[in-house]
Amino acid sequence: MTEALPQFLAAMEAAGVRPAEPIAQRLGRGGLIRFKCEGDRKPNGWAVLHLDGRPAGAFGWYKGGIREKWRADGGAPVSSSERERLQREWRETARRREAEKVKAQGAAAVEAARLWSLGESADPEHPYLVRKGLPGEGLKQKGNRLLVPMRDIEGRLWNVQRIAPDGFKCFLPGGRTIGLLCIIGAGGFTACLGEGYATMAAVRTATGLPVVAAFSGENLEAVARSLRRRWPRLDIVVCADDDAHLVDHPQIRRNLGLEYAKAAATAVDGRLAIPRKGGE
Repeated sequence: MTEALPQFLAAMEAAGVRPAEPIAQRLGRGGLIRFKCEGDRKPNGWAVLHLDGRPAGAFGWYKGGIREKWRADGGAPVSSSERERLQREWRETARRREAEKVKAQGAAAVEAARLWSLGESADPEHPYLVRKGLPGEGLKQKGNRLLVPMRDIEGRLWNVQRIAPDGFKCFLPGGRTIGLLCIIGAGGFTACLGEGYATMAAVRTATGLPVVAAFSGENLEAVARSLRRRWPRLDIVVCADDDAHLVDHPQIRRNLGLEYAKAAATAVDGRLAIPRKGGE
């Protein structure tokens, strides 16, 4: 058991999840942790490790599209009684984690509502907006941070993305993110869907169409499906991020932006918009 932690860290390293900060002590406490990986500006890495009983866990890197499970015994066969015991333990652990997740998401939603109610209109001279050439439509501001509302398809506010003057972005700790979106504009029969607020705000400026930000590539398909359920006849145009630089990454070797966008467009019979090479 004493070897489980270094073995887990070694498995993360081998899979391409390389923390840019010490995480061993945090992992030993149990529970899900978030951390920055090499080259990250925000905590895109995650891991959870349980050392009680038979050590097991999981880890991943959102930016790299990596998600893996791990078990200390390497998958060695166990007796039927031992398997039943482990399954009971995992079910109980899953129920406990789900309860903790729901509680954390509820607390984050309360905090999001508080921040949003206290926020003022976004300052068009905010450094991030000036740098991106955006008017700040749909945003609020509290202090020097922009607030991007993160709602479900019914309009309930669950979270906010906070954007600092230097562009650093973060969500509320423990808050829900999957399936959440930010809609800018309304009306018409066509809407454009993409990852980040800035990208989609720029698309709106260029086209005048309503746009939807899903906040991440992994969230695109979930948001696309919710849009299709809510508006069955909507013409959905999925605007892909071109992550060509990830093709040369030694562990990733994939254009994740294009893959996520294609999957989302296919799932809802939508259209796909791909950036031209060279930014043309």
